[in-house]
Amino acid sequence: MNAQRLRVGVVGAGNIATIAQLPTLVQRDDVDLAALVSRREDPGNLVRRWGFGAAYRSVEDMLASQDLDAVFVLTPRSEHAHAVQLCLDNDVDVFCEKPLAPATEEAERLADLADERGRILMVDFNRRYAPVYTAGREAFGEKGATFCVAQKNRPGSEYRATFENAIHMVDLLRWYCGGDPVDVAAHAAGDDPWEEDGVAAIIRFSTGNTGVLMAARTAGAWNEKLDAYGDGKTVEVRAPETVSTTVSGVTTSRELSAEAYGWATATDTLGFSAAVHHFLDRVADRAQPLTSGREAVHTQRLLDRILAASGLPAEEQQGRQWESHATSATAKP
Repeated sequence: MNAQRLRVGVVGAGNIATIAQLPTLVQRDDVDLAALVSRREDPGNLVRRWGFGAAYRSVEDMLASQDLDAVFVLTPRSEHAHAVQLCLDNDVDVFCEKPLAPATEEAERLADLADERGRILMVDFNRRYAPVYTAGREAFGEKGATFCVAQKNRPGSEYRATFENAIHMVDLLRWYCGGDPVDVAAHAAGDDPWEEDGVAAIIRFSTGNTGVLMAARTAGAWNEKLDAYGDGKTVEVRAPETVSTTVSGVTTSRELSAEAYGWATATDTLGFSAAVHHFLDRVADRAQPLTSGREAVHTQRLLDRILAASGLPAEEQQGRQWESHATSATAKP
């Protein structure tokens, strides 16, 4: 590994990448954006805008031509596993958008491969790095929250909405409550199991803590919040900007508005930027990331249990083409 600058490749440079990861990468003095993989007929604008050293049509071509330290896989989920495996097989550390793979067994295989090759594999469950969620989690220490209610609503539905979007809240419930899921009960709304109208779930963890998931596609508005209780404390997170902690009747509030946080954007408030920094720091010190590939597998297994309990499929619909919300400039992450 270059002790001065990390040679980084990026696979996929869609809307979310240009809002979240790429602006953070170009700010790092220790990163050289060596290569881009893009399906665009003419990726020249992307190369010039972000300062990539070269552009390629495939991950195979990039890895054959470049000696890289790390790769960011920012493609639609159906393409994650192929790119991640190629990078790990070439002894390259990987940052992958969530989920690691459409099927949990495939995600676990990739986590095993990362361990076998001694590589850093991190999945972008960015909410764990968002300042409001981090501050809320710190209030409960090792015990975690006795009760945690995580809610993420979006108007309208999409293909496999719970798998694609509510998975963020499932990951937060695991993080806040700790332990392994013991009991899972869930209910889904809507007539189409592939484009459900929402899911509610209750999860009992081995720590004795309880998590509640609410993901409503019929709410008519984007809304994300988390309430947690335990050890005489109450935490209220209203993402992406506010967190309030009440201890012994005294409430302390933190506001991450543009004025209070130096013109904060979603890149900062939702944890995208901090996740990139965390990954690059782990590439340097070789410690396991907070949201490692193995952690991502545990979250996906819990999501599978929620889907099964609610009568929803855990697999892809045969012949269905998945379209990432990252292709929409107006979609909220």
